[in-house]
Amino acid sequence: PDPRVTPLRTGVSTPVEGLAAVGEARALAETALRSCPADGEITLLHDNLPSALVVSSPELASVLTERVLGPVLRLEHTDRALLLDTLTAWLECDESAQRAGERLSCHRNTVLNRLRRYEKLTGRSLSSPRETVELSLALTARRLLAAGG
Repeated sequence: PDPRVTPLRTGVSTPVEGLAAVGEARALAETALRSCPADGEITLLHDNLPSALVVSSPELASVLTERVLGPVLRLEHTDRALLLDTLTAWLECDESAQRAGERLSCHRNTVLNRLRRYEKLTGRSLSSPRETVELSLALTARRLLAAGG
């Protein structure tokens, strides 16, 4: 890449019909831009709705993050990073401890032990679909809000 060119983040709205909807499309594109993960990325709003929801209400996202991750966030840096990385990998691997372990270079039982530690710390259950969705949104919020999303 050319060092003189600054990579840009780009947000793309969902399609709208007619000139009257251009203002709405611009607002949606700005929401997509705020949910864009990194410089040089293009974010299509319709492909990134959970992140768009998070950045649309940063106050609620912060409340959710504290509710779901609060005890983890108060751990020492190393423990906190280990648990957050494990939770993220587990979700990104479709809740497979085996694949998360492969991604994290550890045994699946290590992943399962870390997941149980999260449940014990927070009193939440990773077998609950609702709580898993909340965890996913909280991790997204933490990443986006920390990045200034």
